[in-house]
Amino acid sequence: MAEVSPRVLRFAARVSGGPCRFILHTDEKPFRGGQCVVFALEATHGWRFAVRVEHNISEAILAKQEWQVWMLKTIKDFNIPHLPFLVGHELSPSPPLIATSWADGCELQWSDTVPPPHVRKHVIRRIAGVTLDMLKIQNPGLSALDWITSKIIRTRVNRVQQGNLEGISLSDAENLKAQISLFHLPHLDNAPYVLVHGDLQPSNIIMNDETLSSVIDLGCASMIPLQFSTLYPKFLTNEPRQTGDTFDWSPCCYSEKQVQDRDFYLQCIKEIAPTKGLDAQIYAEILGREDQEARHWWLSAVFRLDMMRALKTKP
Repeated sequence: MAEVSPRVLRFAARVSGGPCRFILHTDEKPFRGGQCVVFALEATHGWRFAVRVEHNISEAILAKQEWQVWMLKTIKDFNIPHLPFLVGHELSPSPPLIATSWADGCELQWSDTVPPPHVRKHVIRRIAGVTLDMLKIQNPGLSALDWITSKIIRTRVNRVQQGNLEGISLSDAENLKAQISLFHLPHLDNAPYVLVHGDLQPSNIIMNDETLSSVIDLGCASMIPLQFSTLYPKFLTNEPRQTGDTFDWSPCCYSEKQVQDRDFYLQCIKEIAPTKGLDAQIYAEILGREDQEARHWWLSAVFRLDMMRALKTKP
């Protein structure tokens, strides 16, 4: 990506209105993710921002970049706190460049012993608020039933039939589809599609000392029917440990501290929801359903192939 550095500097100068410099050595070693690299820059007046460059360019990636520009601009229009917003973009020539706000700080460290209790509660409450604020960004779409049925057929059933899903049988795919009736909520079938982060893990939560600074990396964000958007953040959810083709479900048992964290997250969602509108209150009701755990694993299998494989071995 070193070859794009001069273009990134020119682009940065245009969106900031003056000369810029790379910071954090990202001119030589940009931050790398699964889908892109990220350069950090600072303008002469002290303003910092990020420029994201995609790894592999295709028609699908270009279409997604246009959607990402819309999403980041909408976040700015809604003035949603703790999320990156659009600073500028240049979709051609290839590769596209997207500039977003920058957040100084460090990745969240999370275990049963860190951070201390007052910081844990601060983080959990802020993440609950961000999650509900994201519900403000909406689109109409297919009925929820049509969407989930189409998604499973397209990404599971059809791909199995084409021989493209190792370790997944047609029976597995059909069983996933058959469970739609267990989790689909007919009275919410025409509720709007809402924005979901999709990857709320500690590395995407930036702390400034003991305060939440930003929730970054919206590369996995998407619009999902409201009733299928209700999942606990990844940092509050244990997953089976994978070794080769084997999944160990023993780490999925929750410690006393983790149970307390999850209970507090649900409490925060329920407390904040009435201030965020009807859709937020519906979100809170779904997250608090008795079938939430089963619902979580089923949706995880719909969204993630590794979780679908893992669920085949769930005790």
